Amino acid sequence: MYPPDFTYVRVNSVDEATKFLDSQDDARPLAGGQSLIPMLKLRVISPNYIVDLNPIKDLSYVRSGFNSTKIGALTRYYEVLKNDTIKINVPLLYQAVRLVGDMQVRNLGTIGGSVGNADPSSDVPTVLTALDAEIVLTSSSGSRSVKALDFFKGAFTTDVKKGELITEIVLPNLEGYYTTYKKVVRRAGDYALVSLALAIKMKGRDIEDIRLAYAGVSDKPFRPIEVEKGAIGKSLDDSLIEDIVSKVSSQVNPPSDTRGSSWYRKEVMKVITRKALKEVMG
Repeated sequence: MYPPDFTYVRVNSVDEATKFLDSQDDARPLAGGQSLIPMLKLRVISPNYIVDLNPIKDLSYVRSGFNSTKIGALTRYYEVLKNDTIKINVPLLYQAVRLVGDMQVRNLGTIGGSVGNADPSSDVPTVLTALDAEIVLTSSSGSRSVKALDFFKGAFTTDVKKGELITEIVLPNLEGYYTTYKKVVRRAGDYALVSLALAIKMKGRDIEDIRLAYAGVSDKPFRPIEVEKGAIGKSLDDSLIEDIVSKVSSQVNPPSDTRGSSWYRKEVMKVITRKALKEVMG
């Protein structure tokens, strides 16, 4: 299929981009295009303007700070995978990005593009939700930061306001945490049927902190905060694992579609949660 007619706009700076986005009611930014172009072809969206951000080289970077790692919104997946700072400071993101799409998607797709698209089955938003990451939004009037838990509002819906542009992702460096990303797909390269981003910190056999975030089971990344709170301070054993497995699956009602029923998605949630936590025990 062919995309609808639109006016192509090429910008060279964040300031130029935000001013144009603020001046138009129906403009969409273009980063890697791996989500936007298919949506255009399927006529899911029909914007009047496509604003190409790719000339803005200042938005492609990885910077390590004292307790956080900052990633520019136009940083491509392959750049994340070859960056040693990401592997050391934010291994959960590295583990997830390895499973994103295929080679073409990883070569062209961007971190900011995935965040802005907010597909409920996408990998990066799920990781950011698990890590309590912050999304930096820039407009002509300044910048603001939004926690991932508050940023994703629903399927393909975010807290980005008119005239704002995602410019940076700030991820905490979680020292002493074990992390893993479990993803179940129908075929390699697909969006997740269900996935789990786990970050857990142990003190001996006791849980000092735990973060669980799921993709594919709700209209946005699902994080069972109350289940996490209830597990902190307890000894990680088979009994606690089964308690966590039961509670997380009972707190959400996954959608049914051609890829899997709601019941099946719940069962997959149980399997990957149990497997991830047993790996921690081991």
